[in-house]
Amino acid sequence: KARSCADGRTKRRYIKKEDASSPTVALEAIFITMCIDAAEGRSAATIDIPGAFLHADNDEDVIMQLRGKLAELMVQIDPELYGKYVVMEGKQKVLYVKAQKACYGLLRSSLLFYLKLKGDLESLGFEFNPYDPCTANKMINGHQMTVVFHVDDLKVSHKDEKQIDCFADELRKIYGEKLTVNKGKVHDYLGMMIDYTQNGKVQISMIKFIKKIFEIFPELISSTAATPASDRLFQIRDEADAKFLDEERADMFHSIVAMLLFLCMRARRDIQTPVSFLTTRVQKPDEDDWGKLKRVLKYLKGTLYMKLTLEVDNLSILKWWIDASFAVHQDMRSHTGAMLTMGKGGIYSMSSKQKINTKSSTEAELVGVDDGMPMVMW
Repeated sequence: KARSCADGRTKRRYIKKEDASSPTVALEAIFITMCIDAAEGRSAATIDIPGAFLHADNDEDVIMQLRGKLAELMVQIDPELYGKYVVMEGKQKVLYVKAQKACYGLLRSSLLFYLKLKGDLESLGFEFNPYDPCTANKMINGHQMTVVFHVDDLKVSHKDEKQIDCFADELRKIYGEKLTVNKGKVHDYLGMMIDYTQNGKVQISMIKFIKKIFEIFPELISSTAATPASDRLFQIRDEADAKFLDEERADMFHSIVAMLLFLCMRARRDIQTPVSFLTTRVQKPDEDDWGKLKRVLKYLKGTLYMKLTLEVDNLSILKWWIDASFAVHQDMRSHTGAMLTMGKGGIYSMSSKQKINTKSSTEAELVGVDDGMPMVMW
């Protein structure tokens, strides 16, 4: 798979980061909508828009400089159009062109495509959720259709599968016939396998991703562990006594922890606590940290096929649990854990080291509630 990529670096001189950032659907919004899909017995589909950015027009003059071979290739494509505009700069042929479309690589391309897709959905009668800029809803025949999207990857659900077909047909009129639509009970969406096979339930798994971690890890994980961490998880040796990893193993440690962080925020929330700790150790890991990482991998090996199962008791009732473990870290800071459910399984969960020291377990729990409150309010 190859891409031609525009070089947008020169635009950084006058485009601020906040003026070029494009929103993507919140992970929590995806999980909540999946639960609603299962609870209401909706049909679901995932849709991919091909050549996404090229559907959006640039809203400013973007001049591109094509040098040497690139300029010659453009002339071969259309000699009459491009031939007369080729100039010599030194010993090199140069062609200046104006980019009409939001090419991949330009700073604002993602934002321009988002604005186009948002406008197209609004023109089809969708109303965007005020709490998530990539979640839109529309009432059709007395039932809600929900669309969530991450750039050009959409998930759409409705009680009537025919309405999803109608929605896909409307998108084809805008984005072309090559639109990819996957329907059924099982979907591969944003790295997660989403399974609606069981009535009223949705199961999320990332088995292939876990196997990939085992392939990358330089040591063979031959045994299993009953839990992802021991009671010595938060204990750290003094620097004088620690044996730090060499550069190669330290880089591998950092890479694997990053992959586990991606995993634990989605299908495997049961490893969040050790991964939360290991992320604080990536700058200078030692042999103990390597052992703690291997413990997580041993646990994953023994629970490879375990899936996160979500089920809803009542769509109007959100249940939160927030707790704190007092002064468990080496610097005497406490640790916060929180989880949201609507019946079975954690729709959202967090596990994080507190940012301030507390004087008692009571104060630690108050700080824990404060840590979780932004998501509770959201």
